[in-house]
Amino acid sequence: MLLVSISQVILISREVRNQQEQLLRHLTATQVPLLQTALWDIETLALERQLQRIVELEDIASLHLQTETGLGIDLGEPPVGSADTTLLIVSPLDERQRLGELQIHFNNQRMARLIRDSIVQRVLEFSLYTLMLFAILFRLLHQDIGKPLRGIADYVATLRPQKNAPRLALVRSQRSWFDEIDLISRGFETLHEGISHYAEQHENAIEQLARERDSLDLRVAERTSELGYLNGYLKLISGTSLKLMHLRQEQYPRAMAQTLQTLAQYLHLDACALLDDGRLRTRWMEYDDEQWLDGLTTAFVRASGWSVTRLDERTLLIGFVSQQRRFVFAARGRASSDVSAEREELLQGAGQWLFSLLQHWDHVIGLEQAQQELLKMSRTDPLTGLANRRHFEQHQVEELHRAQRMGYPVSLLMLDVDFFKGYNDHYGHAEGDACLAAVANLMKDRFKRAGEMVARVGGEEFAVLLPGLDLDAARQCAEALGMAIYDLHLPHAESVWGRVTVSIGCSCWSVEHGGDTDQIIDSLSRLADKALYDAKRAGRNQVVALRREALSGVQ
Repeated sequence: MLLVSISQVILISREVRNQQEQLLRHLTATQVPLLQTALWDIETLALERQLQRIVELEDIASLHLQTETGLGIDLGEPPVGSADTTLLIVSPLDERQRLGELQIHFNNQRMARLIRDSIVQRVLEFSLYTLMLFAILFRLLHQDIGKPLRGIADYVATLRPQKNAPRLALVRSQRSWFDEIDLISRGFETLHEGISHYAEQHENAIEQLARERDSLDLRVAERTSELGYLNGYLKLISGTSLKLMHLRQEQYPRAMAQTLQTLAQYLHLDACALLDDGRLRTRWMEYDDEQWLDGLTTAFVRASGWSVTRLDERTLLIGFVSQQRRFVFAARGRASSDVSAEREELLQGAGQWLFSLLQHWDHVIGLEQAQQELLKMSRTDPLTGLANRRHFEQHQVEELHRAQRMGYPVSLLMLDVDFFKGYNDHYGHAEGDACLAAVANLMKDRFKRAGEMVARVGGEEFAVLLPGLDLDAARQCAEALGMAIYDLHLPHAESVWGRVTVSIGCSCWSVEHGGDTDQIIDSLSRLADKALYDAKRAGRNQVVALRREALSGVQ
């Protein structure tokens, strides 16, 4: 329809254009000479009558005459857009003399109306043709498909699962071929045979059910008992797993032994044990039998992966073997029926569950060891093994709280290795690290009283917390420490003494000074730093102790 419509539009447009060209030739031959005469004689009325005759033509919509003298005449419908064509009007005596021009607007609505009428006519013709074709097709399809399908639907509605179900009978014309309806008909014949066979089986099943009806209560009771047993087993596993999930490693041995006892009593076992790489991890026995345990340690499970091995008529070994691990769950029943072949799958599941608990136990051990190691690393200086600044500050807060409650003084020593930059430059950083380690080891050996702590708080700077010592006692400890380091005889070519020495600053807090913990820590640290600075400025290798009153000038 679309192609026909497009072709029709093209043909009508071409025909209208040819008519318009013929009209122009006719106007040029007949009307233009008359217009030339009327313009040359300046006969306005004759000119208008002539233009009126032209505009009355069917293909002309409007005219506009424009003369050289300025006269303009418009006739017809108001023009839309530019003129379709323009005719020049020249003098009848001299063709070179222009008298005016005639602008012509053709009736394009006529062409559109012709195109629209033609398309409507084609649409109606095609629609009638299509409806006729559809009616023929519908008649044919209804005869060959609709009626047979309706018969099949009625037949399906009458089907019942019984022996005397009717056969499908379709009334169709004789043909030399088979189509889909014939295939469906054959399928329903097969269905008919299947329904008959099903009806026979149904009757046989009813008879079988009638025979088994008397034993149904017994079977239900047996199944209910079995399901109850399995449900209790699952509750035991889930409840125990939740209890063991958050235990610490020291709680696991007793908890695992209790787990084995509970599991063994539920599974009617009188002994069970867990072995990991030939080592007995935990066990439970109703009565001691060391001979049985010795036999387990010498028994081997060689098959890789999970396996079940019978050690004797009452003992099963559920084992898991891999390149990294050899696990065995030994289960001994009270009777041979408790570890029969029917219960091997249940016991293997219990072994897998116990293996997962054992893995979690090992994971807890590794996790707590890692936590301890991380705690130690976070609180220890890696070079000297002393406490780091963070640990020292935490310990300082705890000791000051205790000193405030008990009413005893707390002293702080700040010491610095003299000329340490020169030591590193002369001997190298490796020897510098060895020097700091030697000084740290000496201080660790000297300060071992409860509450005392030595820490490395900087590159070559150390701090010592001395709870219970006043300023004089702290000064004596500092002088003894400086002398002990001097007596180490660690060579120092860049020092005026030729050996490693330290400068020490001392400060002290006592109860009468008062203040909160943060103020006390700040006061002790600033006063000790001031004393250390004074010791360095005074020539190093000496001890300076400052009392709290001296802090007034330190900001």
